[in-house]
Amino acid sequence: MNNKFFLQDLIEGKSASIAVIGLGQVGLPTALSFCDVGFSVIGNDLNQPLLQKISRGESPFEEHGLDKLLKSCIESKKFTVETSFKKTISDSNIVIVCVPTPLGDGIKPDLSALENVCNSLSNLELNEKLIIIESSIPPGTMENIVVPIIKKTNKDCMIAFVPERLSPGQAFSEIRTTPRIIGYVHKISGELTKLLYENLVTSKIFLTNVKVAEISKLVENTFRDVNVALANEISLICERYDMDFLELQKVCNSHPRVNLLDAGPGVGGPCLPKDPFLLLNPSNSESISSKIIESARKTNDSMPNHVVEIAKTALANVDKSLTGSKITVLGVTYKANVSDVRLSPAKGIILKLLESSNEVIVYDPQTSESFGAQKNTNLWNSISDSDVLIIVTNHDEFKNLDLNQIKSKMNTPIIVDTRRIFDSNKAEEIGIMYYAVGYRGKHK
Repeated sequence: MNNKFFLQDLIEGKSASIAVIGLGQVGLPTALSFCDVGFSVIGNDLNQPLLQKISRGESPFEEHGLDKLLKSCIESKKFTVETSFKKTISDSNIVIVCVPTPLGDGIKPDLSALENVCNSLSNLELNEKLIIIESSIPPGTMENIVVPIIKKTNKDCMIAFVPERLSPGQAFSEIRTTPRIIGYVHKISGELTKLLYENLVTSKIFLTNVKVAEISKLVENTFRDVNVALANEISLICERYDMDFLELQKVCNSHPRVNLLDAGPGVGGPCLPKDPFLLLNPSNSESISSKIIESARKTNDSMPNHVVEIAKTALANVDKSLTGSKITVLGVTYKANVSDVRLSPAKGIILKLLESSNEVIVYDPQTSESFGAQKNTNLWNSISDSDVLIIVTNHDEFKNLDLNQIKSKMNTPIIVDTRRIFDSNKAEEIGIMYYAVGYRGKHK
């Protein structure tokens, strides 16, 4: 049987069964999105409590539209979860792998989860199946690890790489609307994968060499990381010149070829702090040195400590110190309106604060994580009698807070606004001592 035409007919008729391995913040939205366009999808994960929760229709994390789509797909019986890896694969025509690839010791990629999946796949019958890797991987991983392991016992299966391009919080819209890159090992696998994703993606789909696809995802996030670092460096320069970064940014960005990004407390999440290191650590090769990329990583990683220094300076200006002061931190997730705390800059800020202050209070409506600080579930109780209020995450709930009410609740009205959600002039007009990344304040 011709593998290409067999799978082609199944994909075109939406009768291909898709297995998604790894039901995290990439895998679950991917599985439900394919289900939503008419495919039958089987979800598999090593985390058994996670599978049980999903099978009950309970969302395992915050994601816009997840609750409704999960229940709909389960009720339609188009989406099921399976505890047996072997049965998951045997019942599917297409396998999409979405397992994590974190950084391990020495800031080196930890590909153990991906290798384990590949080894498990190699022990099963995969002929006439299409295997798609969506996990972010170092360049050369497909050629040196994925393909050799799987093809060792399955010469006739097809393999492709499709780097995910979604952002938590907007996963379902971005899966559909963001252009996708398909890296093919052999052109047939690329063409079939493109045919599959055309059912899902409304934007352009690019077919390219698999190594180009591997690198593309990493370069995209490295580009963003480096440009955030530039903004943070400029913000530090603004503090030295005693000017407001926000005003400088507005003026600079009036130029049609300039886009100076926002400064802030650093970067977090599953991609930006990790992908530059994946880029610099190719599979089966020595690490690559890059002064720009490595310097950018150091700059962004240094910002949490700088936020704490701002708080120290603010307290010193009113003859206080972190010791004996109550510090309130609003927001610990890595970005607004999500529950994801992975590599959040809030962790570094809080741990540094706890070195000097015994009273660090955290409030975040999106997560129960506090990184060792005291968790408060009431916004105004957390602010009450505080000496410094540090805004780390710009959740929508925080943007509409009344500055007069904040001032009335605080013991010492000092705000360190790392996300610039408040107007500095309004805050200072009512007597709040306002500081920000890239703004030293008028109360010096």
